[in-house]
Amino acid sequence: MIEFMVLSAPRSASTWVANWLTTDETLCLHDPLWKYHYSELDAIQSSKRLGLADTGLAKFPDFVNAHPARKLVLHRDLAACSASLVELGFGPLKHWEGVLTRLGGWHVEWTDLFDPDKAKPIYEHLLGKEFDAERHALLCDMHVQPQFANIHATDAMRENAKRLLQELRG
Repeated sequence: MIEFMVLSAPRSASTWVANWLTTDETLCLHDPLWKYHYSELDAIQSSKRLGLADTGLAKFPDFVNAHPARKLVLHRDLAACSASLVELGFGPLKHWEGVLTRLGGWHVEWTDLFDPDKAKPIYEHLLGKEFDAERHALLCDMHVQPQFANIHATDAMRENAKRLLQELRG
């Protein structure tokens, strides 16, 4: 079962967060909606406590708000998110105004993740364990993001995306 969720718009440090919140005891999945429908998330098997950092799940607020997981909602200026997407060769962010404000949970600015004084209570709230200041400092010196060129959509991923888009349009 998913125990914690970090929800954000794309280009708001979700990949970095997934790395940060994956420990010897926890596994933080990054953007699992690429592979799973949200109704399947709690069935994912792991020997570790599961969490997720996702940039699409916020579009399904009824599911998110009903789920018992501890939640963190990261806010970043949507124009900056769009500019970052365009710089990578993707289209601009669309239909995100007000999306994150519909979610329950702890709302913070994405830059709070990189301030150890602000990151400590976030880490301890989500993971229920002592803040790892050394690992946090190490990760703050890294530019962590997906290797977009290496992401190849499978037929199952395409079908899942179609199903989710139909729900959003429905």
